[in-house]
Amino acid sequence: MAAASDFLESALLEHFRGTPLPLPPNFFIALHTSDPTDAALAGSEVSTGAWPSYERQSVGTPLSSAWTASVDEAGGGKQITNANTLNFPANDGAGSVSVTHFSIWDAATGGNMWAHAPLVAIKTIDPSDIFSAIPGSLRLISR
Repeated sequence: MAAASDFLESALLEHFRGTPLPLPPNFFIALHTSDPTDAALAGSEVSTGAWPSYERQSVGTPLSSAWTASVDEAGGGKQITNANTLNFPANDGAGSVSVTHFSIWDAATGGNMWAHAPLVAIKTIDPSDIFSAIPGSLRLISR
């Protein structure tokens, strides 16, 4: 199940008070070696010390075609999934990196995390391996 970040929850509260929640022109997927939690914990995103060429990947534009339309899911909620293949650069580090979660950010570096979710299974990215998220593999669920 996906979780909204503290940033998004606060922005939604302010939205109810009339403060616009601006939609960024693009969103970026980050990979994590542990749960970033709603607080976007520093240190959980894959480090360039372990994977030097790592960088967040754009979901694609326009945003309306970057994600599938929301559909019912088995647990009684709604879900969307990535509509495009996202290819991260090959792991050019000396060791393996175990990816457990992904998150959605409004910037390629820095910025605000909007949501996060666990991968279906932990993925070990060995040196020279590429992490590729095929369409439908990154799932956000609301319940």
